[in-house]
Amino acid sequence: MKASFSIFFLFCFITASAQEKFQLFFDFNKDFINKTSVVDLDNWLEQASKVTILKIEGYCDSVDTYNYNKILAARRVNTVLELLQSKGVQLDDKLVIKAIGENFEQAANQSQNRKVVVYYQTLKDKIENENLTTTKQQFKALQEEQAVIITEDTSILEQLDKAKAGDLIPIKNLIFYFNSEKIVPESEAVLQSLLDALRATPQLKINIYGHICCNRNPNDVKLSYRRSKFVFDYLIKNGIATARLGHKGFGSSKPLYALPEKNEAERAANRRVEIFVVQK
Repeated sequence: MKASFSIFFLFCFITASAQEKFQLFFDFNKDFINKTSVVDLDNWLEQASKVTILKIEGYCDSVDTYNYNKILAARRVNTVLELLQSKGVQLDDKLVIKAIGENFEQAANQSQNRKVVVYYQTLKDKIENENLTTTKQQFKALQEEQAVIITEDTSILEQLDKAKAGDLIPIKNLIFYFNSEKIVPESEAVLQSLLDALRATPQLKINIYGHICCNRNPNDVKLSYRRSKFVFDYLIKNGIATARLGHKGFGSSKPLYALPEKNEAERAANRRVEIFVVQK
């Protein structure tokens, strides 16, 4: 088969019932994507800022035993899953993962059978604000699991009142949508409390530290930076002097719960902002 024909199939998109998919290919007996698929994945990621991954399926050629190919397919799925997580791609709460192995209708060209198929859905613009991952009902459930109460808006005031220089204070109830620097509406009162604390203590200086969940690459700090800057910008916009504030993103290098997180409550806890008291 001609090379151009193979490349055409290396990265194909199919639309069906608002669900799309793409394929990543592997060399013989390898569990990392080949060089062509690395390029194709990078190109896709540049255009995939608003997608959620629904399903990941792993396949193998018919060489070797059935059980070995099942295991190899699972390793290939894990490779792609970790790649997507490291790039900050949103995973659906009901993500389906399957290791098919060789048990499917094989193509005559074995190179086309060594693949992982990723199914995804493009998010509409309004989903980011309205239905991204955390509804009001889900938010309340997360609060119950973490034993915090959203109505306790004075907690930041109380913590900062008792704090001294060098203390690190987590901002309870400041919950972010998954893969976003936007906060859920229920958290707006929390920012107001932080603003009130700074207004009440003019000598107080703080650093704002942002953190993320799910991403195993500790060097990917872009989203955590945006989260810290979101809080920073809110305070500046409401009259707090820039000289009293600093901000930094730590990525996933300082999780409260080990990665990969076990559930949404742990992911929500790792998507957080903390206050470091510089001067009191």
